[in-house]
Amino acid sequence: MRLTPIFSILIVFLLSAGCKSFDKAEPVPAYIYINRIDLQVKPDGSQGSNAHDIRDAWILVNGELVGAFELPCMVPVLKKDSCLITVFAGVKVNGQMNNRKFYPFYEVFTKKIFLKPTEIDTLKPVLTYKEAVNFQWIEDFEDLAVSLEKTGVTRTIDTLSLTNKPNEVFEYTKPGNKYSGKVDFRGKRGTFENSSIGIYDLPRTTSDIYLEVNYKSDVPISFGIYPTSGTSLDFGIPVYASYASPLEWKKAYIRLSDDVNSSANTGKKFRIFVNAVNNQDSAAVIFIDNIKLLHF
Repeated sequence: MRLTPIFSILIVFLLSAGCKSFDKAEPVPAYIYINRIDLQVKPDGSQGSNAHDIRDAWILVNGELVGAFELPCMVPVLKKDSCLITVFAGVKVNGQMNNRKFYPFYEVFTKKIFLKPTEIDTLKPVLTYKEAVNFQWIEDFEDLAVSLEKTGVTRTIDTLSLTNKPNEVFEYTKPGNKYSGKVDFRGKRGTFENSSIGIYDLPRTTSDIYLEVNYKSDVPISFGIYPTSGTSLDFGIPVYASYASPLEWKKAYIRLSDDVNSSANTGKKFRIFVNAVNNQDSAAVIFIDNIKLLHF
């Protein structure tokens, strides 16, 4: 049977009306807004500086992961009424944009809030380090001593000095930030390398071994470990490398676990090193601060 145009239109209309009658209303989300996440440390200096570079918020609602969001973020949530919000702090591991994880040493932020569709709840998370964190080495240069030294190999520049010039010190205007480490190539090409005076017996039972450091450098800079057997140094293992950053201080979260746990380093202890090369006969300086070696 051939349908007339009018009859065809009528069938389409009836089918459409029938489908609409079964449509459900679209859920309306509530919103969570986080501008930034801050870090609070113990005032006795046992945890070093509160300097951080928390980039992401990993958000859970009632134990369910909503997602990881770059800060600042406005996050839609399809939940309502009383909800438990959990926020983990996310960082760039080894400075890699595609290697972003929540930092295992920071406590999580939790808060119960009453979510209402269309309404925005603003959270201001302030985190602390977990009590179980072991700070093996802290160097913030504030005690006017330097716990780094030349590695013993031939280098053009070996001296890391202290600076208290306001324009050279990391966040000089904040309390407790009056000195930073400085390396000056004095207008000549050359290589700088220092390592920690301390030799550290790092645990093999955890994947969470990190080096934190703030730095500003006119030349490429790298950080890594020297495995040691007795008093001799093995070949250095660079773990983190960065391009020059002459205009701003950067914060690095450097994961040492894989290299520490390598079978080649079984039974060895470690020194931490920093290396930089000036490839031109031109002025170049490096600034370093807030070094932390930490693990569980």
